Amino acid sequence: MKTFTQRLATLLALTLSLPLLYGSGCLLLAGIASYQAQAFLDDWKSKGNEPSPQAWQVAHAAAQRAVDLYPGSNGEYLERLGRVLQWQQFRQPYGAAEAEPSRRAALEAFRAASAARPTWPNNWVALAYTKLYLRELDDEFAHALKQAQAFGPNRIDVNRSLAEIGLITWPVLDAQQEQDTLEAARRTVAYSQREAQNLLAIAESTGMDFELCESLDAALKDTRKICR
Repeated sequence: MKTFTQRLATLLALTLSLPLLYGSGCLLLAGIASYQAQAFLDDWKSKGNEPSPQAWQVAHAAAQRAVDLYPGSNGEYLERLGRVLQWQQFRQPYGAAEAEPSRRAALEAFRAASAARPTWPNNWVALAYTKLYLRELDDEFAHALKQAQAFGPNRIDVNRSLAEIGLITWPVLDAQQEQDTLEAARRTVAYSQREAQNLLAIAESTGMDFELCESLDAALKDTRKICR
C-alpha cells in the first residue's frame, strides 16, 4: 500500500502534467487544422479559380482554428490564414469595394504574421500584395517591399513577386524602388526560361516591357531568348 507521501507525490505529478498534456494536444490540433487549410490552398492554386463559398468557409475555419489553438503567435499559421482570406475574392479587381472586407482581414493577418516572424520575406510580400489590392500604396507598402527585398534576395518566389508588384506599380515608385524592382526582375529572368517568359508577359501587359528589356544585359537576353 502506498504511503501518504507517495500518493501525494503521484497526485502532484499528475496535476503538473495536465497543462503539458493540454498544450501538446493544442499543438497537435493546431497542426492538423493548418494542414487542412494548406490542402485547400494548394487545390485552389492548382485550379486558379476562386473557391466555392462552402470550400472557403471550411478552409477559413481550419486556418482560424490553427491560429486560435496555437499557444502564442505563429507566423506561419497567421500567414496561412491571410492567404485563405486573400483567396475568397482574389479575382476581383484592385480596389473592388465588395472584396475590401476579406482583403482588409487578410492585411491584419499578414501584419500579425510579420510581427511574429519579421525576418520571413514571404510575409512581407503577402502584405505588399494585399496593400496593392487595396490600392494603399503608402509607407507600409514601401516598408513591406523593402523588408522582402532585404530578407529574400536569393528566393525565386520572393524575386518573382517583387518584380511583378514593382512592374504593376511602377508609376508611383521612387528611384530606389525602381532599381530594386529591376534587380528582382533580373534575378527572376536569370533563374529559368519559364520564369523569364512569364515575367516578360507581365511586363508587356503593364506596358513595362521596354524598361525590363533595357535592364537586361545582351547575354542574358540571348540565353533566355527574350527581348529580341
